[in-house]
Amino acid sequence: MTPRPTPLHLTVGEVARRTGMTVRTLHHYDTIGLVCPSARSDAGYRLYHARDIERLHAAQALKQLGLGLDAIAKALAGDGMAPLELVDRQIAQAEQAIEQARALKESLTLLRDTLAHGGTEHHTDALLAAMQLVATYQRFLPGSGVRQLLTRWRQARRQWTPLATELARLQASGAPVDTPEVQRLAQQWMNVAMAVFGGQLRTVLQWAQMHHQAPDTATHAGLDPALLAYLEQAIGARLAALRRHLSDDDLARLDGSLGPEWARFADDGQALMARGTPPDAPAAQALRERYLDLLARTVRHDATLAEKMRQAYAAEPLLAHGHFVGPELRAYLAPPSP
Repeated sequence: MTPRPTPLHLTVGEVARRTGMTVRTLHHYDTIGLVCPSARSDAGYRLYHARDIERLHAAQALKQLGLGLDAIAKALAGDGMAPLELVDRQIAQAEQAIEQARALKESLTLLRDTLAHGGTEHHTDALLAAMQLVATYQRFLPGSGVRQLLTRWRQARRQWTPLATELARLQASGAPVDTPEVQRLAQQWMNVAMAVFGGQLRTVLQWAQMHHQAPDTATHAGLDPALLAYLEQAIGARLAALRRHLSDDDLARLDGSLGPEWARFADDGQALMARGTPPDAPAAQALRERYLDLLARTVRHDATLAEKMRQAYAAEPLLAHGHFVGPELRAYLAPPSP
């Protein structure tokens, strides 16, 4: 005789109420053989035994770990992967999901920022244009930090806006890009860009290439594409001079993050000269030690690279324009004659 329902035997409805699961889900688990009621009532209704409930709880726990129904069935059957391996795999999948969610949030935040800086239009065309800009940014710039780079560039506006204004004046006057004044501004622009982009020359060049190939990104960043073309020619002249002595790998190895230190050093040197401090005074000697230290750190203590840099600046007068250490300060720092 079929046993009557007892506290150890629950109907589908009772299990659904106690577990918070739907009757439909319980029926599906039964259909696929994942968790099947092991008894029936006199009326033929399926009943869950305590062991069935335990299996159901185990299935739910595994589901919360992110396992699919096939993997849950194998795990409950005892022929799946080892528990530690199973958990490790789920941790890896969770980390992947977190990274995907982080990337999505970054893209959405970049899209929001792009819209916020793109004007007052609020229709579909503005959204599509912003999405195209975001896709361009992510194609040219490091994906994980595009928004941070753009934010830092906007924050540096007070530094590069005066340079852009002066460059525009020189461009309008027809000044060649290799003139000392244009080269000085070009180097100062590079100093700002290197500070914004963490001293990474490759990122700075990617930024310039992006503006060249996609002028909309320049306009969105508050820059005039025609002026950038003029600036690109000026910077190109400086890079060409350097590449006559250094390879691209050499240029990439230079530590461009030291710009702020070089600027402070130059200011201190100018102050000493303005006060008439003799080159052999202790303060001047200390400044000379700072100079040698900055040089060594710029070339990452590579003597061969240091010699290449020395030869480049000796052979290419154009490079002296706009450098932190001008000819007067360089002469002041020269070792005293014996």
